[in-house]
Amino acid sequence: MPSVKWIEGDILFLQPLYLVPVEVFTTGMLKRPEYKTVVAVIEAVGGRVESLRKNMPAISEGNPEGRKLPVNLAPEKAVRIAECALVSEGREGWRALAGSSRVMARDRDMRSCWKIWIRSGESLVDSVTGKEFPAGEFLGMMLPRELD
Repeated sequence: MPSVKWIEGDILFLQPLYLVPVEVFTTGMLKRPEYKTVVAVIEAVGGRVESLRKNMPAISEGNPEGRKLPVNLAPEKAVRIAECALVSEGREGWRALAGSSRVMARDRDMRSCWKIWIRSGESLVDSVTGKEFPAGEFLGMMLPRELD
């Protein structure tokens, strides 16, 4: 659900996202085995992992009006990106030698949605977090990275 509301006449940009639930089982010599489910938020424009959440976020029903950014990422690729991100999460430095992670995306529970950006002068406001970004920085975030 948007935390920042917009008014009639605002220019809206709609960024496509995939919400991928992933089951993670981690073990290691220095910690107990842990099982958790995490939701990976994947940008469908550039293929980046936007965030990892403990629960599936609330999604508004309906199809908002605005300028839709293109979907450059197939759902199957989003699932692989989510799994790769969670295998490497928390495994920096010497800890990578002392533990292992097994992951499995629940692709049947994957959802797609729109993130709404509101144009405000020379900047864009994220309707979910309320953060404001310069328009040039927004463009850099949205450009697709190399998607082999």
